[in-house]
Amino acid sequence: MQITYLGHAGFLVETEQAILVMDPWMSREGAFDSGWFQFPCNHQLGPLVRAKLHKSSKQKFVYVSHEHQDHYDLQFLKSLPNQSVTYIVPHFQRGVLRTGIGELNPGALISCRHGEAVDIPGGCVKLYLDDAGLNRDSAILIKTDGQAFLNLNDCKLFDEVGAVSRSEGPISVLACQFSGATWHPTCYEYSREEYERISRQKRISKFEMVARAIDIVRPRTYLPSAGPACFLDPTLLHLNFEEMNIFPRAPQFLAYLQQRLPENQTECLDIMPGDQISASDGRFAAKAEERVTEENYEGYVRAYAGRYASYFAGRQPKYAQPQMAEILDRLRIELGRKLATFTLHERIQVPLYFKLCDSGEEMLRIDFPARVVELAREIKETDYYSVSTPSWQIVKVLEGTITWEEFALTFRMRLNRRPDVYQTLIQGFLLMQAEDMNWFCGGLLEIEQRRERIVVEAGGTRYSMDRYCPHQGADLSQGWLDQGRLWTCPRHRWQFALDKGGQCTASKGSVHAVCLEGE
Repeated sequence: MQITYLGHAGFLVETEQAILVMDPWMSREGAFDSGWFQFPCNHQLGPLVRAKLHKSSKQKFVYVSHEHQDHYDLQFLKSLPNQSVTYIVPHFQRGVLRTGIGELNPGALISCRHGEAVDIPGGCVKLYLDDAGLNRDSAILIKTDGQAFLNLNDCKLFDEVGAVSRSEGPISVLACQFSGATWHPTCYEYSREEYERISRQKRISKFEMVARAIDIVRPRTYLPSAGPACFLDPTLLHLNFEEMNIFPRAPQFLAYLQQRLPENQTECLDIMPGDQISASDGRFAAKAEERVTEENYEGYVRAYAGRYASYFAGRQPKYAQPQMAEILDRLRIELGRKLATFTLHERIQVPLYFKLCDSGEEMLRIDFPARVVELAREIKETDYYSVSTPSWQIVKVLEGTITWEEFALTFRMRLNRRPDVYQTLIQGFLLMQAEDMNWFCGGLLEIEQRRERIVVEAGGTRYSMDRYCPHQGADLSQGWLDQGRLWTCPRHRWQFALDKGGQCTASKGSVHAVCLEGE
């Protein structure tokens, strides 16, 4: 099995009888309304992928892990010889990915549920799904020629990697995300000190999860993938050069691994688009002509951004005041449509303010218990959540050019929350499409109904607590103890203070921990 790295989360896997392309993100317009771009640049590999799929007599497959645009590059997929390709996709409850791939008229479309295997010539592939409301991701295992390649990409099923490794046998190559990809704290109104504190905490937490996965799976080779992206929009360019944020580069993570796992026998590679790895013996071929290092990083990114200067010039239309009022009213109607199907609205006790930052004083205030969206000119409450964004960006949401989740990932907004406590329901309201609101709320209620308990130990003290994380249902029996008292979720790193009844340190969630000493 030969693996060619295509950049970001993309891989081209070639066996004796088959070709499998994974998450090819190759388009020159990037993703999320050109908020993100491939790092390093991989556009030059598009012709290679097309040629492989056009000319090879082997059976051809394309796997798309989930619908985020840095994995589901519809523009590039349209350029492939799809009538001779079999697509493999996860069977999420939300059918957007299946529908979109189906419209490409592929030779075949296989939609897999969690743990379902698909035969390919000389072996099989198996998908693992995380379909928990706010997250729709999947991982893929390909087994052929006596080798196994487990590609987790963005999928955070770290609570299941041990079971996968035990049931499927030795893993030759492991690839997974090591960098952040979220709007917190990137888009939040924090002081520089607080921003760096949160970023450092999230960075180390992410590093630790991947290190644990490597230690559990013990692959011959680990490939850092699925991030970070590059930000070429002049309004976002500064993110590339922050000393501390949630977008570390591979060398920074690999340095952490050397200290964290000093006896680690896994070869951890700093790969560039075009590099090749043999799964059978771990041989690495550095094929990329241009290699980005920590020393040449800033010059590389500034030159990359310079090539897009004319692309971003004049990309932001300006609206007259009557148009602004119309946009705000359209936004009021859309937010009201989402609120009308939001069955858990009464649980949110703080208002959400939505402002167009270029439209004057008027903004929208969402009163969740009353299910009302109304005009406001100021924020009067001390407890609230607010979003501010350019009008031209929200217009693209209203026109259906981008989804609400894609809007969030453009990073072209500022957010504030008082108190600074994560609320799953507000996050869901902002990210979900109106038609997905009931399903999202139903998923949270289903998690709440899980009554199974586990016993964990902290400093010689035993505690009984809920087995499943209240955030998105991860199995906390696969978690770990931090700082002697904080039980850590293996999927999203939420922490629960065992000595405080299992209260989450970042939200109002709880695992209802009970001390068993003296029983």
